[in-house]
Amino acid sequence: MSFVFENCRPVPISEIRKIMLDDLGQNVLDLFIHIEAIPIACATIAQVHVATMYGCEKSVVIKVQRPTSKTLMTLDMKNMILVSRVMEILGIHLPFDHISVLLEYQNQVRTN
Repeated sequence: MSFVFENCRPVPISEIRKIMLDDLGQNVLDLFIHIEAIPIACATIAQVHVATMYGCEKSVVIKVQRPTSKTLMTLDMKNMILVSRVMEILGIHLPFDHISVLLEYQNQVRTN
């Protein structure tokens, strides 16, 4: 069973570069002079690295989604929708339509 946590073990920078290349293309990696190997933040969904870009005087941060996060997010979304449906069946009503909110979020944030 997986849970969402902060301070996770970082994904190696070599894999981060591969994720960026696979998801965004070679031209994106060509924008960076340097990407720090050690992330400044690392959690279940993503990790954050300081980077230096060509033509940019200030450092930037890049947030890269971890390879396992899509599976975790999909499971979390299904569980939240299930709980919302059970609440509806039991007559537990919130002051907003939580099922519609979750279904729209699921539609907007493609996790599968």
